[in-house]
Amino acid sequence: MTGIAESTGPAGQLSAAEISNLRHELRTPVNQIVGYCEMLLEDADEARYVARQQPLRDALTAVREVLKLIDSALPTKMNTIGREEVAALYQSLNGPQMRIIDAMSELLGEAGSAPDAAFITDVRRIRNAAELLVPTESESAELAAVHASPSEIEPATQPAPNAHPALKARILVVDDLEANRRVLERRLQREGHTVACAASGLEALAILRKEPFDIVLLDVMMSGMDGYATLENLKSSPETRDLSVIMISALDDIGIIVRCIEHGAEDYLPKPFDPVLLRARISASLEKKVLREREKEYMRDVTRVVAAAVSVERGAYSAGSLAQVAQRVDELGTLARVFENMVAGIREREETLRSQVDRLREEIQGVTEAPVETDGSAADVLRTADVFASRYRIERPVGSGGMGMVYLAEDLELGEKIAIKTLRPELLTSDETAIERFRNEIRLARRMAHRNIVRTHDFGKSDGVYFVTMEFVEGTTLRAVLERRGHLGAPAMLAIARQLTEALQCAHEQGIIHRDIKPQNLLLDSSGTLKVSDFGVARLAQRTNTITRTGMVVGTPAYMAPEQLLEEGVDVRSDLYSVGVVLYECLTGRPPYQAKSPISLIAKILHEAAEPPDVVAPDVPGAVSALVMHLLAKNADERIQSAGALSQMLATIQ
Repeated sequence: MTGIAESTGPAGQLSAAEISNLRHELRTPVNQIVGYCEMLLEDADEARYVARQQPLRDALTAVREVLKLIDSALPTKMNTIGREEVAALYQSLNGPQMRIIDAMSELLGEAGSAPDAAFITDVRRIRNAAELLVPTESESAELAAVHASPSEIEPATQPAPNAHPALKARILVVDDLEANRRVLERRLQREGHTVACAASGLEALAILRKEPFDIVLLDVMMSGMDGYATLENLKSSPETRDLSVIMISALDDIGIIVRCIEHGAEDYLPKPFDPVLLRARISASLEKKVLREREKEYMRDVTRVVAAAVSVERGAYSAGSLAQVAQRVDELGTLARVFENMVAGIREREETLRSQVDRLREEIQGVTEAPVETDGSAADVLRTADVFASRYRIERPVGSGGMGMVYLAEDLELGEKIAIKTLRPELLTSDETAIERFRNEIRLARRMAHRNIVRTHDFGKSDGVYFVTMEFVEGTTLRAVLERRGHLGAPAMLAIARQLTEALQCAHEQGIIHRDIKPQNLLLDSSGTLKVSDFGVARLAQRTNTITRTGMVVGTPAYMAPEQLLEEGVDVRSDLYSVGVVLYECLTGRPPYQAKSPISLIAKILHEAAEPPDVVAPDVPGAVSALVMHLLAKNADERIQSAGALSQMLATIQ
């Protein structure tokens, strides 16, 4: 214990550090006295021990008086103190010290008639701690003899029967003073916790590497590795970083408390500790630990959900992967269950689409485009084997229409097959801004990348011929299929509908309207994959698909929405009307409206109601027929309002 003669400050003065040490050494026995007295008082509730209560209360009253005297004489902000003041403090402690010793002597006398080894051991510990408050040489020798006494019995390891903690923990007590470890161990075991002890920071670190603990009660002032160094070591290791650490010390200076918290301590507990406060600190730490574990488990489950989403995207998801997460009763569990159901629904729809595509592939098998023949007189006609625009070798014509010709060509720079669509000059030279508007359309079209859309590459002019290059699809058009087969079954039609809708949904989400959906612009390869062509070129079709000044119609008004024919506002619903016409023709073998002249045809589209597909062809399912008629509503507000909504409706039809 630091004494007056050990001062290293000015003559007759103790320094701030020495005052801090003195406070620590005086409060340490106070902590032991309070701890053991309170535990023995709890045990004295039984009727046979009622005589023990008053001496224990007297000792508690006296030790609390000691604590007040220490705190008054040695406040935490004191920088120096004289020898006389320290001597006065020791003198003031004599009275309460003797009351504690007398109370313990009374208890030892009472125990003599009814020996209770554990009780006697605890009383002796209280007396020994009291004697340390004002030590003398003779008392120190006696104290050493008492500590060496073989009659001392280790405290019971079983918790008292009245201990009912809400949460039980594995706690490691780290203190270099055995008496401090014992009192804490006894108190914690009474609360039902499992306790282990370490006499140094190094021993504590060795124990923690081998065994898991929930909480560490770590003394600040220890020889060798002190509490600060031990705390820093714990918080720097990934294995112990999340371990709850409560610092304990007879020093209660605010700077020490702040330092502990800043270094990662969960809490701080001053000696002598109040049992209620100790219980509250441990309970709070355990609750925080439970919350941390829940948070970790939550984040692990979030990671599982993210991994499942990535697996779905890669086509490698295994059904039931989120079964464990789905058992949660919170929002994440709900998300996992919804996700599992969605994946199951997607797979079911994929199976349905696969089956429909199989039927489509069967129905288009053997259908090929008839060779396109030209007389070579038109300005937009390219000759086979010629190199066009110094880059493209023309192989053969593959199609023709109101806007020009389509050719299969080889891109000599990239060594790939492409399609070249030549454009009639008058479509682009009718006014000064037409070419720039068309360039903007091509820029928009090039932004789209979808498996059901023919990719547009470039727009240019060579030898007076305007042209667009695009992806070449080896296959046939839906027009050729219908001309060969007449009509398609409902499953094959649904395969076309779903793929066409996905393509339009992609385009519409980017603000692009096709304006010329018709069988000639829908390509099918041998696997049954549909691709929509002429995005970017389609706006030109609007110029040729309306009535001319002479009353003649150029193009295909049969697939155009009423508002498009009337040159009113065109939006995504106009494309959906055209989808309805295409699907109607797939099911019945003819468009919904037919007439001998273009004028009569337009009049029917504007004013007459079409016969439902299941009336024209009774084998058409009623749900399919109703869906097509919904798309063919003359008023755009009464149609299906988006490609996304149409896609959802198609998913419900088997």
